[in-house]
Amino acid sequence: MSTLFKTQIRNIRKEAIELGYNKSTMNGYLNIWNSFVKWKNSEDLVYNELEYSKFLLDCYHFDVTSYNDKSKSRYQELMRSKRILDDWDNYKNYMIKRILPRSLYNEYPSDWNITLNKYLDYCKNIQYNSFNTIKIKQNYLKCVLSYLYQNNILELKSITKNIVVNFINESIDKGNISKRRFFYILRNFLKYLFIEDILENDLSIYIPTIKNGRRKKIPTYLKHEEVENLLESIPKNTKVEIRDYTIILIAARLGLRISDILNIKLKDIDWQNHKLNITQTKNKNLNILPLTNEIGWAIIDYIKKSRPKCNNEYLFVKFKYPFDKINQFNQFNKYFDKIVIENKTNKKGIHNLRHSLATNMLNHDIPLSIISSTLGDTLETTSNTYLKVDIKNLSKCNLEVDE
Repeated sequence: MSTLFKTQIRNIRKEAIELGYNKSTMNGYLNIWNSFVKWKNSEDLVYNELEYSKFLLDCYHFDVTSYNDKSKSRYQELMRSKRILDDWDNYKNYMIKRILPRSLYNEYPSDWNITLNKYLDYCKNIQYNSFNTIKIKQNYLKCVLSYLYQNNILELKSITKNIVVNFINESIDKGNISKRRFFYILRNFLKYLFIEDILENDLSIYIPTIKNGRRKKIPTYLKHEEVENLLESIPKNTKVEIRDYTIILIAARLGLRISDILNIKLKDIDWQNHKLNITQTKNKNLNILPLTNEIGWAIIDYIKKSRPKCNNEYLFVKFKYPFDKINQFNQFNKYFDKIVIENKTNKKGIHNLRHSLATNMLNHDIPLSIISSTLGDTLETTSNTYLKVDIKNLSKCNLEVDE
C-alpha cells in the first residue's frame, strides 16, 4: 500500500483536528480514505479524483455527479471526504471561515479541567443532558478555554466582559446554526461559573440569544405498513444484524428514544410481569412499558446469539473487550435506505420511529393521553407535536367564515 498517501491522509486528519475540527468527524473521513486504499490495492497509490469517484460509486453506491445540497447526510459526508482530498488547502480555508474562533486543543492549564468536569457533571445530573450533548459541550468548551488562555486569561476568575465581547465579535460572522448552539453553551457555562462564585459578575448576560427563524416542521413518519416492511427487511444472519434488529424493533414498537434504548439495563427487564422499566434520559421519569412476546423473544435471541458474555449491567454492549455500553447507534439509515417507501424525502434517523408510532396511534383514534403515556411525554408536548398531522380530525373543525 502507498506509504505516501497513507501519510498524507494522517497529516490531513491531524491538521484538521488542530484547527478545531471534530475528532470523531475526521476519524470518519479517515475510515473512508483507508477503504479507498484497500479498494485501490496499489503499491504506488497517488490520489486521483476520477478514481476516487469510481471508488465511492463501487463501495458506497454514491454517484458524485448526482450530488446536491439536499442529498442525504451519508452522501454529504462522502462528498466532503472527496473535496478535502481534491484540494486540502482551499478546503482548510473554507473550514477556518466557518468554525468559531478556535485554537489548539488542551492549550490551557490542566487544573481548569477540574472546573470543566464539575460543570459537565452538573449538566448530566442537574440539567439531565444526554451523553452526546455533554460530549458536544466538552469539545466546544475545550476550544473556548484554549482561546481564553491564549488571550492572557491565566485564571478563570479573570474572565472579563471585554474578553467575552471580543470572543463574540470574532464569532459573529460564523454559520448561524452552529453559532446559536455554541452561544447557548457558552452562556450556560458562564452562568455556572457565576453560580459557583468563580466569577464575581454574571457574564452570561453579554452572550446574545439567536432565535431560530425556521418554522417548526410537521414531524415526518412511516406508515404502519412501511414500518413492517422495514422490520422484515432487516436480515438476522450476523451478530450485528441481530443486535440492530432488536434495537430497531424496540424503537418501532415502544417509541423509545435511542438514548433510552441504549440505557436499558438487564435488571430493567421484568420477565415475570412482562414489563420494561425505563428511566428516561431526558427527564428522569420512570416509564413502565409492556414487554410483548415479540420484543421479549427478540431480546432473548440477541442475548443468546449476539451479546458477548460479560458482566456489564447494560443490555446493549460493544462486541469488543472490555464490552462497554453502546453510547451511539448509527446503523438505522443503512436499513432504511434499502426499503421502498412512498415518500423517500422523509427525514431519516431512528427517532423517526418514535414519530411514526405516535402518528399511527393517532390515526387509529388512540386517545392522546395514552399516546403521551406511551412516549413518556407530557400531554401538552404530545398534542403540540402530533395534532399537526391529525388531518382527519382537524378537518372536523372547519368553521364558516362570516361574510
